[in-house]
Amino acid sequence: MERPTKRAKEDVKEDDGYTNDKQKPNVNQNKFVVYSIFAVVLILLYSYYTIYYTYRVEESPLKVPLLKPKYAVIIDAGSTGSRVLALSFKSTPSGGLTLEDELFVQVKPGVSSFADDPKKASESVDQLLAKALNFVPKQYWKDTPLAMRATAGLRLLPVEKADGLLNEIRHLFDRSPFYTNKNSVAIMDGIDEGLFSWFTVNFLLDRLNGKLTHTVAALDLGGGSIQITFIPSDSTQIKQKLPEFITEYSIMNQKVNLYSHSYLGLGLMAARKSVFTSYGDEINVTSPCVSEAAKGTPYKFAGKTYHVTGASSKNGTAIDYNKCKNIIERVVEAIDTDKPKDLLTQPIIAFSYFYDRAQDADLVGEEGGTVTVNKFYAAAIKECSKSDYNELRPFKCLDLIYISVLLEQGFGLPGDEPITLLNTIDGHEISWALGAAYHILQNGL
Repeated sequence: MERPTKRAKEDVKEDDGYTNDKQKPNVNQNKFVVYSIFAVVLILLYSYYTIYYTYRVEESPLKVPLLKPKYAVIIDAGSTGSRVLALSFKSTPSGGLTLEDELFVQVKPGVSSFADDPKKASESVDQLLAKALNFVPKQYWKDTPLAMRATAGLRLLPVEKADGLLNEIRHLFDRSPFYTNKNSVAIMDGIDEGLFSWFTVNFLLDRLNGKLTHTVAALDLGGGSIQITFIPSDSTQIKQKLPEFITEYSIMNQKVNLYSHSYLGLGLMAARKSVFTSYGDEINVTSPCVSEAAKGTPYKFAGKTYHVTGASSKNGTAIDYNKCKNIIERVVEAIDTDKPKDLLTQPIIAFSYFYDRAQDADLVGEEGGTVTVNKFYAAAIKECSKSDYNELRPFKCLDLIYISVLLEQGFGLPGDEPITLLNTIDGHEISWALGAAYHILQNGL
C-alpha cells in the first residue's frame, strides 16, 4: 500500500467531517459552555468544603481529628495544698500535642490535713472541680480524663487514714461528668512525680525535639519530698550503681534512660518537722532555729500540730545561725543522698519551694533568675541576724539554711554552681501535673 504524501496528510486532517465552515464555531461555543460550567462547579465544591471544615470542624471532630482539642484535668493533692491544672491541647501531625491554654487554681490546706475528716477533703477538691467545669467546654466533659494524684503528704500518713481520704475523693469523682475510671485516684510514686516534673520543664522550654541532647535537669522541692531528675551522660554506669532510679522513658517516639530519685522526708515542710523534733517527738518544742520572740508558734505537718518557741540568744531576737545550721546538717545527713556527678554537666532548673524562698529573700524577681548556693547562704545569714521578729515568716531563717545545706551537702553542688529558679515558663505553671496530663492523653488513664 502506497504511503500518503504530505499533502494527502494535510487533506485528511482538514477533512474532519463538517459540510461547511459555519458549523465549527457552534461546536466550539458548546465546548466553552461545558468547560465553564465544570469550572464553576469545581469552584463551588472547593468553597463549600473550605467553609465547612473551617467553621464546622468542632461539629465534625471525627472527620478532622487533628483540629479537635483535647482536655485533661489533674488534681495535685500536695502536702501543703491542693491544686487543679486543667489543660487544653491540640494534636500535631506527628502525633504529639501542643499546649493551647490552662487553668491553675489552688486551695489550702492540703488533703492530708483532713485525715480525720475526709468529707472536708472532698469538699476542698470539689471547689477545684467546679473551676475545671467552667474551663472545659461542656461538649468535651465526657471525653476529658480526670485524675487526682496525691504526693508526699499522703505518703507520710498511716495507710488507713490515707485510704479514707482516697475513698472519699473516689466517691466525688464518680459523680463527676468528666471521664474517670478505677485509676483516676491514687497516691503517685515519687519517681513518677520526678519524671513528670522533668517532662513539664523540658516540654515548656521546647527541649524535647530532636535528639534530646539539650535537656535540663529538674529539681522540685515540695513540702514532703524533693525530686531530682535528668538524663545522665552515662546511664549504664548509673544503672549498675543505682538501678532502681533509672527508668526507660518514651518521649516523642524516642526511648531514653532517665535518672529520677525522690527523697521522702527531705521536702521543706518535712525538714522543718525533723529540725523541730531533733531532740524528741514532742508537741511543745524549743528550737534555736526560730527567734526567741516566737512563743509557741504553731506548726502543722502530717496531721500534727507543734508549738514552737525560740531558744534564747545573745540579743534576745536574732537566731543563732551556727547552732541552727548544725541541726539542719544532721537532718540532711540522716538521709543518704546520691550526689550524682552528672548533675553538674547540664543546666539546672529548680522550682516550687526553691523559687518561693528565693523570691521571699529578694534573690529573684517574679520572672525568676539565676542564683548560686553561696547566695542562698548569704541570704540565710542576713535573715538570721535580723533583730526584728517576722510573724508572717517565723521560719524563714530555717528554710534558707536548709535549702543551702541541701544543695551543697545533700546533692554536692559547689558554692558557685549556677541554678536557674523559675515558677512559670511562658506564662505556664511549672507543675508535674502537665507532664501527667500529657502522659494520660497519650496512653490513657
